[in-house]
Amino acid sequence: MSAQSLFPLISPLSACSARSAKYMLFAITVLLTAMLAAIPAAFSQEKTEIDIWSTTDTAAFESVIRAFETANPDIEIAYHEITTNALFEHVLYARDRKDTAIDLVISSAMDLQVKLVNEGLASPFSTDRAGATPSWAEWRNELYGFTYEPIVLVYNKEAFRGYPLPKTHSDLADLLINNLPTFEEKVGTYDAASSGAGYLFFTQDAIQSDKIFRVIEALSRAKMRTYDYTSAILDAVASGDLILGYNVIGTYALERASKDPNVGIFQFKDYTIVMSRTAFIYKHSRKKREAERFLEFLLSETGQEKMARDSALIPISPDMRRLKLPADSTNAYLPIKMGIGLLTYQDPLKRRYFLDVWNSIFKKPEEQ
Repeated sequence: MSAQSLFPLISPLSACSARSAKYMLFAITVLLTAMLAAIPAAFSQEKTEIDIWSTTDTAAFESVIRAFETANPDIEIAYHEITTNALFEHVLYARDRKDTAIDLVISSAMDLQVKLVNEGLASPFSTDRAGATPSWAEWRNELYGFTYEPIVLVYNKEAFRGYPLPKTHSDLADLLINNLPTFEEKVGTYDAASSGAGYLFFTQDAIQSDKIFRVIEALSRAKMRTYDYTSAILDAVASGDLILGYNVIGTYALERASKDPNVGIFQFKDYTIVMSRTAFIYKHSRKKREAERFLEFLLSETGQEKMARDSALIPISPDMRRLKLPADSTNAYLPIKMGIGLLTYQDPLKRRYFLDVWNSIFKKPEEQ
């Protein structure tokens, strides 16, 4: 059989039609290429962005955020790092203006979080992990703790050489008073007037033991210096500008001590306060469902393990936190219980009196 019998002679008309078909095929190819190129953009536009306002250092939280985004490719996190007092004011501002993007609120100042929730600014959330979170770390199905962070004493190893580590708060007071020439202006902590976490820790000290007033007297005689940020305290201790850092968040202290041989940490044996970072879904969030998924992730076994193995944070899960707590962990841990009791020192008169006394005793380095 000849090729011509298989393909009859093409007339001029059919040749013209073939050329038209060729052009049409070309046009369809271009259109399909454009449509395929647009598919990734279309998918990216389907991502929902949630705004998280938090006091946790971005570097400490980044791996957890990335793990969540990988497991939930339809959600993107916009993370806003802010100080404790500023976060509290920002949420109140958002409530009044009703025009600020907030979906989830995370803070180390547990009392300020309770205050915001008590004012009706949280959305109820029932976690699949009900019963796994300790009762002291959740409140009204609205506020949830997800970390377990001891508040520790930080010291410069070289400068502290020759002095015994204080086992109790009373020992610390004795150490300072008996060695004032050494420790004068060499002890630092958070400024309770500007740091919500610092205010929480000192008021919890007052609740836990009446011996704290002798410690405050000793800190006053040692002319303790105050700071707004943990990093500033740790930098000063590492350089020797400070010998001791009092009531420092253990998460950041442990991270620094693991990298800097000049920095040591110690936990008191009479009591060591434990703080939990807490989170709630903002009542006026427009993306509650996505915010719930992130909070669920923080409380989940996967999220808790991610914190333990790939972040500076110490998870609240008993099994996971054992991987991060100091080797000499004390049996005197006292977790701060969430609830209405945390509002005692948020009473305006009590707060004003406390801060008036504080400001009359302690000053920041730049004010001295």
